[in-house]
Amino acid sequence: MIADKEHILKGDDLWVPTVCAGCYNCCGIRVHRVNGKVVEVRGDPGADNSRGFICAKGIARALDPHHPSRVLKPLKRTNKDKGIGVDPGWTEITWEEALDTIVERMRKVRQEDPRKLVISHFDISGYKLSTAFAMAFGTVNFHWNRADYCGSASHPAWLITNGSLNSEIDFEHCRYIVLWGTQLGHIVNTIPLVSGAALARARREGRKLVVVDPFCSNAASKADEWLAIRPGTDGALALAMLGIMVGELGEYDAAFLKDQTNGPYLVKPDGHYMRDGSSGKPLLFDAGDGRWKPYDAEELLDPAIEGEYGVEGTKCKPAFQVLKDHLASVDVEAMARTCGIPLEQIRRVTKEFCEAAQIGATIDIEGRTLPLRPAAIDYKRGAAAHKGGLNSCFAIHLLNLLVGAVDVPGGQRGVNPRGPYWSAETSPDGLLVPSDIITKYNKPYPGRKAKAPESLDLQDLFPASLFTRGLYPMGIDDPAEFGIPYKPEILLHCRSNLMMNSHDPAAMAETLKRIPFQVSMCMFIDETAEFADIILPDSHDFERWDFFPANDPYAFVGPGPGNWYWLMRQPVVAPPDLVRPWMEVYLEIADRLGLLDEVYRIGNSIWVLNDENKVEGGRKYTIREIAERQARTIVGPLFRWESLRESSCMVSRKKTLEEAFPRMFFKSRVPVYLEYLLQHREDVKAVTEKLGLQWDLRPYSPVPVWIPCESLEPNEEYDLLATNCKVPTHQFSVTCENLWIDEIATANPYSYNIMIHTSAADRKGLRTGDLVTVESEYGSKVEGRLRVTELVHPECVNTCGTFGHWAKGLPIAKGKGVLHNRLLPKPSLERIDTLSGQVDHCVRVKVFKKGGRENA
Repeated sequence: MIADKEHILKGDDLWVPTVCAGCYNCCGIRVHRVNGKVVEVRGDPGADNSRGFICAKGIARALDPHHPSRVLKPLKRTNKDKGIGVDPGWTEITWEEALDTIVERMRKVRQEDPRKLVISHFDISGYKLSTAFAMAFGTVNFHWNRADYCGSASHPAWLITNGSLNSEIDFEHCRYIVLWGTQLGHIVNTIPLVSGAALARARREGRKLVVVDPFCSNAASKADEWLAIRPGTDGALALAMLGIMVGELGEYDAAFLKDQTNGPYLVKPDGHYMRDGSSGKPLLFDAGDGRWKPYDAEELLDPAIEGEYGVEGTKCKPAFQVLKDHLASVDVEAMARTCGIPLEQIRRVTKEFCEAAQIGATIDIEGRTLPLRPAAIDYKRGAAAHKGGLNSCFAIHLLNLLVGAVDVPGGQRGVNPRGPYWSAETSPDGLLVPSDIITKYNKPYPGRKAKAPESLDLQDLFPASLFTRGLYPMGIDDPAEFGIPYKPEILLHCRSNLMMNSHDPAAMAETLKRIPFQVSMCMFIDETAEFADIILPDSHDFERWDFFPANDPYAFVGPGPGNWYWLMRQPVVAPPDLVRPWMEVYLEIADRLGLLDEVYRIGNSIWVLNDENKVEGGRKYTIREIAERQARTIVGPLFRWESLRESSCMVSRKKTLEEAFPRMFFKSRVPVYLEYLLQHREDVKAVTEKLGLQWDLRPYSPVPVWIPCESLEPNEEYDLLATNCKVPTHQFSVTCENLWIDEIATANPYSYNIMIHTSAADRKGLRTGDLVTVESEYGSKVEGRLRVTELVHPECVNTCGTFGHWAKGLPIAKGKGVLHNRLLPKPSLERIDTLSGQVDHCVRVKVFKKGGRENA
């Protein structure tokens, strides 16, 4: 096994261009190497996504390779007992002994049932390698990671409407910006440096910013208006705004709805489309000539989006009319009371948003006339991480859709649904389907046929989901409940701290203990690695090659106008002698298992390799060699190794207008009515009833409904709701062991403390500096110093980040801050969105004084 040390740029005092992984956004950087050591990190002036700048997380990464707690040799567990605080009894072993042990166990499992292997990591640039490895091995259990904390509910809403995984706002043209449970443009979220600079320019020019969040986050603190919503009620607020927009104001883009959505599709009383008898295509009523026609008829004069029409004796309504009728039934006053925002404020913000959208306005760009809709809403985890999360996300996104502010200048935009070698497609019903490059196997629309689950994340029970990775503990803990005929035997784990990033660590510990053999590839022995049977020392990303491009362009290249740019991660320094990059280890294991040629065969179909650059069986490739073939496929003759001496970024060409603002150039329509969910509901009902599962089918609604979290029920004892927010200096739990980042966080009075509102503190006799206990309704507890503030909703207790480490291998992070996730119970059918698989993060708590008082 080799680490490709011979291909590191030579020189004793050299600035090496590479790609940062301080978060997952892959900014171009230059790293100063002196005498084989990393000494400084700066932004890469030649990289389109950093332009010579870099955030604090990136700058501080210069410390990481030299950390004295790094794992530098393979280790073997000698204590068979596992648990929180249990000493594993590590002893050093050789790489040969480690790999022999791992391969022997894996070979045995593959012969018995390859599905007994579970792969866990959160290293986006390596997903396509681990996917090929998993498929070659034969397991369906791969990519268990922090996704229950991410986008199980939000990503599908963008995929079915934008054709993209992620979302941003056209800050260049937008004049009314709404950030809903997200801090886009504040050095978090995707493409942070680009969006941060763009929002800063927009704010200097006087664009309005409204933030919806229970906590006055960095974004809210800089906003014109902060809507302090009760957590978990985002769907209620969105439905209230939709009811006001459509019912009270009558504001919606009729032309957009007619031409670009399924709003004209005729819907029968049973909720399904009325279809053409011969072609099976959805019908619409053309008010221009009084005839009903297939949606794609050549001559469409004026498709009706309102009214009622008889088709072969059946009364039908256009889909938009069905949505409109549904919104008319929404009690906006009740929704306002639910979300805790005054109705008049909701009415005013809705009116401002509609007026700012300038329905009917146009703009000329590059000699073409496009719609201009300078109002947009972006949303993410804050709105999504609840029961009914996908319904809430779709309701929020409908506010963009109904004014036509999607993938046009000024509006919300998906991150690159169309690119140099991919484009969203069109379903037989005329609706948008994301490209296979963006998501090949799990498209939320049209979805898959529900069946008894095969994988431990239960995804087969969620046919309209993107991923359900947060549900692995449910399948691992009780596979028989879901009809799964096997139990996991091996966990292959790296770069994801499962003990910290999901729910109560005590429950997660029991889940990990059920897996007999765990291999962890890591730089530090964190809380999850403490459960490993074998630890393999992993390289820092300054010490490795990665698949190309390091920045996936359909997620981490800025949407809208600009260049198509591609970044190559190359090593700055050699890894320590006995340290190996995890991707090279995967290839080595595959080779020893006799699977390498099969990995290559699968890789040729998912690694973006043209015929000339496909990998061949019968030989070994390094990650560098595969990355070179990917680069030659994507960038072509523009790729030259010599250029990597100057910048990690390669620009292939400027984006076309069709790529920058794709909505008006797609032939496909976008849904405002989710008819496809009706069949999924019937399929899921049949499967879950056969399995004896009590399944909530309310989310399978073609129009958005609000489904309250169970923790929203009043409780006199547990009278507050726990919330959590991101701070821009930290990324998940990854950065907690960095000394410089820790200094910044310590200086911030909110990072490591527990926050409650002044009114709640007065009611409980609490003051800033008190040592308090926060106890959840499920019995779990956290302790910390209190910060009394006006910056949190009066009904909430807020903590920041993913802090509260206890692992001995993390001496800087240990004992600092509070782990919000400790308050959350293990996922259960009562606490998930049964449509998307999103785990509900609402939880009721009580706060009481623990001990003495000190400054905080």
